[in-house]
Amino acid sequence: MGEPVNIPEEKLYEMQARLCKFMSHPLRLQLVKLLEDGEKSVSELVELTGQPQPVVSRHLGYLQQLGIIASERRGNKVYYSLRYPELFQACKLLRSVLIKILEEGHSLALVLE
Repeated sequence: MGEPVNIPEEKLYEMQARLCKFMSHPLRLQLVKLLEDGEKSVSELVELTGQPQPVVSRHLGYLQQLGIIASERRGNKVYYSLRYPELFQACKLLRSVLIKILEEGHSLALVLE
């Protein structure tokens, strides 16, 4: 799958930066990981993360707004799934780079935040 030819490269960089913003919160990274294992209901995600339901729902809403996850209502429950498993692979790749950075002792900026 290639890049859309009708969108200027500068605009694609801007859109890519906005998409990558989902990775700027630890809970969103955790939710993507959990959904990579298969669809889950909000109550399952609350239990698995240990976070309050309103917090989990807010982050799920953000991920859904970006188009990263899909939702489906079944009865009184809403189930969420990851639309693009490649996003989990991107997170996994960045995590492996982070581990290399830490192993090489270049961690001050990451630790001091």
